[in-house]
Amino acid sequence: MACRTDQRRARARAEGYNGIDAVNVSEDGRTVTVIFFGSVPDDLTAANFHITGGKRVTGIEVVDVVHCGHEDPELEDRARLTVDRPGDFSTYLLSVVEADSRGRPGTEPYPGFDPRYAAAEFVFTAPCHEVDCAPAPAAEPPDEPGPEIDYLAKDYASFRQLMFDRLTLTMPNWTERHVPDVGVALVELLAYEGERLSYRQDAVATEAYVDTARLRTSVRRHVRLVDYPMHDGCAARAWISVEVDAAVALDAGKYRFATLPASFLPESKGVVQERDLDRRDTPPHEIFEPVTDERIELRPEHNRIPLWTWGDTDCVLPEGTTSATLADGTEDCRVLRLKPGDVLLFEEVRGARTGAEADADHTHKQAVRLVSVTEATDELYCRPVLEVTWAERDALRFPLCVRARGGPECEDLEVAVARGNIVLAEHGRTMPAECLGEVPGPEAGEPGCPDPPDFGCPDVTVPATRPAYPPLPVRYRPVLGERPVTQSAPFPETADVAAAQARRLAGLPGRTRNEVHRLWRKAGREELSEKDIEYLTIVFGADVLRRVELTEHPRRALRTLLARFDSLLERKLERLAELVRRARSGYLLDAGDEGWEIGQTWGKDEGNALDPALPVFRGPAALAIPAQPRAALPALRVEDEHGQVWLPRRDLLDSGPADRHFVGETDDEGRMSLRFGDGRNGLAPYPGLTLTARYRVGNGVAGNVGRDAVARLVLRDVAGVAVSRVRNPLPAAGGVDPEPVADVRQVAAQEARHRLLRAVAAEDYAELAGRTPGVQRAAADLRWTGSWYEARVAVDPLGADVAPDELLDEVRDGLHRYRRIGHDLAVVTATLVPLDLALRVEVQPGYLAGHVREAARRALEADFEPDDLTFGTPVRVSRIVATAAAVAGVRRVAVTRLRRLFGPADDKVLADGVLPIRALEVAQLDNDPSRPENGRIELDVRGGR
Repeated sequence: MACRTDQRRARARAEGYNGIDAVNVSEDGRTVTVIFFGSVPDDLTAANFHITGGKRVTGIEVVDVVHCGHEDPELEDRARLTVDRPGDFSTYLLSVVEADSRGRPGTEPYPGFDPRYAAAEFVFTAPCHEVDCAPAPAAEPPDEPGPEIDYLAKDYASFRQLMFDRLTLTMPNWTERHVPDVGVALVELLAYEGERLSYRQDAVATEAYVDTARLRTSVRRHVRLVDYPMHDGCAARAWISVEVDAAVALDAGKYRFATLPASFLPESKGVVQERDLDRRDTPPHEIFEPVTDERIELRPEHNRIPLWTWGDTDCVLPEGTTSATLADGTEDCRVLRLKPGDVLLFEEVRGARTGAEADADHTHKQAVRLVSVTEATDELYCRPVLEVTWAERDALRFPLCVRARGGPECEDLEVAVARGNIVLAEHGRTMPAECLGEVPGPEAGEPGCPDPPDFGCPDVTVPATRPAYPPLPVRYRPVLGERPVTQSAPFPETADVAAAQARRLAGLPGRTRNEVHRLWRKAGREELSEKDIEYLTIVFGADVLRRVELTEHPRRALRTLLARFDSLLERKLERLAELVRRARSGYLLDAGDEGWEIGQTWGKDEGNALDPALPVFRGPAALAIPAQPRAALPALRVEDEHGQVWLPRRDLLDSGPADRHFVGETDDEGRMSLRFGDGRNGLAPYPGLTLTARYRVGNGVAGNVGRDAVARLVLRDVAGVAVSRVRNPLPAAGGVDPEPVADVRQVAAQEARHRLLRAVAAEDYAELAGRTPGVQRAAADLRWTGSWYEARVAVDPLGADVAPDELLDEVRDGLHRYRRIGHDLAVVTATLVPLDLALRVEVQPGYLAGHVREAARRALEADFEPDDLTFGTPVRVSRIVATAAAVAGVRRVAVTRLRRLFGPADDKVLADGVLPIRALEVAQLDNDPSRPENGRIELDVRGGR
């Protein structure tokens, strides 16, 4: 939280709380002077000061503390700390904490210190002296390209649209689109003639080729043979905010949302009944239904949740924030019932300057899914608060102004709030169950030949003759009566849930250690309860607790458990690591199997928290909006008369003989037909079976409604719900129309050539490794070991210098299915080549040399951004000179030194104008004074003023 004012410091001082006022560092960096705005406690020792942070120099410890008090109460007390070594140029954090059981700095603030001022940031040496260190402004996004002409138009609608698009460019003043217009009639006449000519060019056999097929179903099946998944669109989703006047609980399947205007039944506020949708005066509307079929509980306290600024004003949550503090009720009671997995929506509700709601920035709205919820108390204001965090994927994409001084009277304004009662809804309306009829038997087939004609009176004693071969069977291909069927992307993705379970299990040892440490602190004040002893028995076992004498000496026993934590739980930690690896590979852990095991070995609460159905495992809120329409499947369930459920699939190639799967195929008119299995790929419904379909209708861009368009809660058989307002603060997104056949013809033929499925050459390994999420680039090289080849793959991670071990393992596991037999595989991080660059810059008269130096330094650092450099890219002197010469105020530039930082001097580099970089190497020039080994830039600036 960044605030312009600091009103809390004065109040904390007046209330008798202590805190850090300032931190000063001596020139040699060995003495740190801490200034307090209260009296220094006499029992402060080196174990009560903890220094964290740093890039190159970390783990700095305080070795001595000297108290420097003043008799004059107007002068502030201070303490001089002696550290074991000076730090680097980065930012450090000094905290005043309690000592732990081993006499080392702990994590809890020292008693009597205000939690907001119990820690302070400081630097040992400031890296910037001459000019302001403000970051450079971000570049504007490039303009989007204009529309392109589709030369594969083949039907009336596409020809008509193509000519209208072309006429819009050639005749922009002609905007008439009414049918009686002469120009429109001419366009439609030409479109009709174009379709007629196109039809005459085709024949019956054209459906056998993807380049000439006209039916959408034919094209879909053709491109599937070349592994191109043609999609039928995707339904849009929206975050719905429901404000209630009292606690409301809505059962699954009893509610939905509609885009009905407020003028329709205004007396009902935000609620209408299902029967009201069938009225004649009901305006056109779209229906949104909850994505997850579950019961929801709405609370009035979650309608508008203020953000707690700790008593300060002019506060902003910066861009990239992943945590916030919420005001939780009043001094006497807490009212918020938030839990991990709930969704909060942050939005600015008024203008920061004018204070008017109409001036609120409507682009500053974002939904986040909570990862942790921690209750806390601001003792200075006697206010309960709630500390909430969310994932990095949901980090704020903009600076959120929380409080500001503005309005006509220049008063303290609440600019932004958080809103609960958020429901994720998807476009589409559930239709009544539709009977698909009875599956026909072989007797329902058409006969091969009719009976011969009888002349005169037929002889009834002679039975009618039929051919000996069986009749032609009738395929069971039912067609749904409503359209378009909703195409829904899976939510949550199985891989996302498994990854969340892996993160949950990976943090289990740390949470257990913290719980044991909490019990150690509790044992110093009171006796352990039966529940605490039961928890320790589950984790460590009764024999271990008996040996450490937990009952006789609980505090000493808990300290022993903390010290020998890894050795006592060695087997459990190994099993936990195995489950983590299994979850990271995409395996979904089951609550009844792995969850029961975790509950028996680490506690029942941990086992219950592994249930994949929990909202906390649904991933960040940013993943809720569908982005891959090719993964969408029809929102359709087929049930037979015995209650068996048939589920949709994209194809039946992976379905077994007993799998109840079907494929929904959409034709050119938007109607969906169902194709069932044949007994080998998918179970074939047996004759006489009656099937019933339950599906939703609504798909495509029609669901991408604007903000505040969804304004009504539609209830089914529910009355008396105290709902005051329904709205979608953010526009609905993710709706995509079905993929045009013309586009499929254009790209599907080349899709097989663009997909790499085998790694033979070094370039193949590099391309396949680059597909792994988190890998920015990859390079590979085939090396002869004397007996066989080894494929050595170097990985350049995104946003980091060195690839973590987890990413290397993921790349290695992914390449094993593609590698050539006989090739060994080695995956390493990229070899970084730090550079030593020196330039002589001559500044034009009238320019400040310090400003030109800083601008040139920023330009060169931006030119060597880690994410912009790749493998084997040589460093050219001409590019460096061009970058520095483009800075305003530079008159002349000359490169005086360019070499590898830890390599020998090479005069040939400046003569040739290029520094070569090998295939598995990446140039590095961070110019970070805290890490000089990562490359450095020296600027010899002359001239100017």
